[in-house]
Amino acid sequence: MEKEKLQQLIELSDLLANSKNLNKALPIASQKIKDIIDVDRVTVFIYSPENNILWTYLADGIDKLILPADKGIVGYVVEHKTIKKVNDTSKEPLFYKEVDEITGYQTKSILTLPLLGVNGDVIGVIQLLNKKDGKFNVKDINIANLFSNYVAPPLEMFLKKNPELRNSK
Repeated sequence: MEKEKLQQLIELSDLLANSKNLNKALPIASQKIKDIIDVDRVTVFIYSPENNILWTYLADGIDKLILPADKGIVGYVVEHKTIKKVNDTSKEPLFYKEVDEITGYQTKSILTLPLLGVNGDVIGVIQLLNKKDGKFNVKDINIANLFSNYVAPPLEMFLKKNPELRNSK
């Protein structure tokens, strides 16, 4: 890994670990991960198990978006608690194209990761959209997985302090 990207990853970790305000830290961290992995957009969803929905806590280019948690790639990730890489959405049967229709954005590639709480339950999902210089690779997955591991603990603490957000509609 390039020295500059490694330094950015260390800064990202420090930012999320030491931040007292997730609302301020997460957009900065999101921009850093976009630069490190070289993607167009990052979306962080919060999972509401009571309503079986995902809603955007942080999203580039859109306001709040609510999705059924049993549809699309995000639904797959919630159900299986696993990473899903799609380098060509036009060939992916799980791709939920209605989101592009709603947002007016054209998604070509997606890297989706679960955000897991300390007990292993899904608390959210991160999506990295449209790799700029080719396809998502193993290095991207490893970096994104670190990012998800950095985001999950402060997000879980934030949700414990604000439980109404887990039930947002």
